[in-house]
Amino acid sequence: MERGATAQGHDGGESPFRLALPGGEVTVLFHRVVVPLALLLRLLMGWIFLWAGFDKAINGFSAEGFLLHATSGPLHSWFLDLGGSATALSVIEPLVTYGQILMGFAIFFGAATRSALFFGGVMMFLFYLAQFPPEYDLFVDYYLVYVVVYLVLGALGAGRILGVDRYVERLAWVRDRWWLRYLLG
Repeated sequence: MERGATAQGHDGGESPFRLALPGGEVTVLFHRVVVPLALLLRLLMGWIFLWAGFDKAINGFSAEGFLLHATSGPLHSWFLDLGGSATALSVIEPLVTYGQILMGFAIFFGAATRSALFFGGVMMFLFYLAQFPPEYDLFVDYYLVYVVVYLVLGALGAGRILGVDRYVERLAWVRDRWWLRYLLG
């Protein structure tokens, strides 16, 4: 144990996390506020998706206007083709609306959190690509920030913090399958 460390962690409420990397081991100290902040961030990000999906379901949603008039960049013609296709719109619109509702519930309640965060990240990255380059920055906009937040929440296993995933992962059939535990969390 390092000098100044206690059995519960380091002085100041920090706990060590050791990461093995090629060439050596790195120790990172996490402050105990990381857990409640991860929970708060998970709840907020879940609510954002939930509200966006319910708003689309209640008030109606058409992806056509966005795809035809708000897209730019190197994939602009592909998005225009999607916006001009009734078949594509009949798939995209319910995927966006109900996908946001389902991802919002999953993230908010911590159920299959990593899977929901992955699909949320894919959706936000597609939104990012649709308007690349961003209007007010060379590379970064809020869609890209969402992707990074989802990566952080997934890495922290945020679904285990007062979430359904914590309880589901205790089931024997989940405990015995590492890949299921990875999709949860």
